[in-house]
Order: sequence, then structure tokens, then C-alpha cells
Amino acid sequence: MVGMTTTFDTDPTIIDAGSVQGSFLRTVYASSHTRLDQELAESLATVRPVSTIVKAGKGHAYPLGTAAILKGRGAIRYYCLAYTEMDEHNRAQGSIRGIVHSLDKLWDAVDIHSNGAAICVPLLGQGQSRVPELTAEAAVRLMAFSFFLRCRRKRVSSELRIVIHPNEINKIDQIEFQAFLRSLVTA
Repeated sequence: MVGMTTTFDTDPTIIDAGSVQGSFLRTVYASSHTRLDQELAESLATVRPVSTIVKAGKGHAYPLGTAAILKGRGAIRYYCLAYTEMDEHNRAQGSIRGIVHSLDKLWDAVDIHSNGAAICVPLLGQGQSRVPELTAEAAVRLMAFSFFLRCRRKRVSSELRIVIHPNEINKIDQIEFQAFLRSLVTA
């Protein structure tokens, strides 16, 4: 999963090269934001924008939680998930409520497109997404709990892999997180 804004901006002058999205552009698309834009446009062709923003970059904003599914090599799918909104100054802004809603939409997309395969999701709400009240510790629990609740209703994936940047790992009490996961299983 690659986190994006509701405008699905990809221009390197707007998107931080050090972000997950910047890394995705560099490694999967060889820094060709034109090619990525084309594939995003194809995936979003049936989704109606909900608003227009006057700013540099893309101006059409899609619903929060929109997932553009891009095909990788073989069975690989990239879920480009709009979980933050972009303002007229190209600053992303997210909220915990927006993340919860977007995760629910992500699980819907995974259920339809993954055939039960494992999904990798970066730690949401950190860095450029500007959700200051969501610590790394709270984010990892929120993501795991959201996945757990969805899988109690219907298994959407064989495995959730939460990918955490080395700079963030020490912000999470791994023993407490393991205890949290165990409490979900025994509940």
C-alpha cells in the first residue's frame, strides 16, 4: 500500500522524495511521474472527483479512502490509498478518523483484488501526512486493530505486514505491541 492524498499528486516538486510515495515513484516507476500519472488516471477513470482545488499540481480531489489499484509484476498489486487531503498550498493533512475510514476502504479493495495474498502497509499518519496526535505506537495498534476487526467479519488477506521505517521502530514498544496482539487473539 502506498499512501497518497486525495488529489493523487505525483510531481517530485510536490511529493517528498524521502516519503513512501517518493520511494515508490523512484523504485517502481524509475522516477517517471508521467507513467505513474497515466496508470493512476486509468485506475481512477470510473471514480468521480468530489471537488476541485486551485493549486500547483493536480486539482481534482477524489473521495477520502479512494484506492487506485496498479498492477505490478506477476500477482503484485499496488494499492495507492488516498488517506490525507491536500490544501491549496500542497500541504497534506490527515486525521485519525480519515485513516480509519481509509483503512476500511483499503480492506474492501484488498478483498476484491488480492485473492487473499499478504498485504504490506507502511506506518500511517507519520511524517508528511500531518496527523500529530497519532503517535507511531498508536498508529501501529490502530492499523492492526482495523485489520483484525475486518478479518473477524471476513478474511481479506492471509497476512498484514506493517512496514516501519528504522527511524520509527524505537518509538514503538514492541513487547507491549505483542501483548496487544495477543489480547486480540484471546478476546
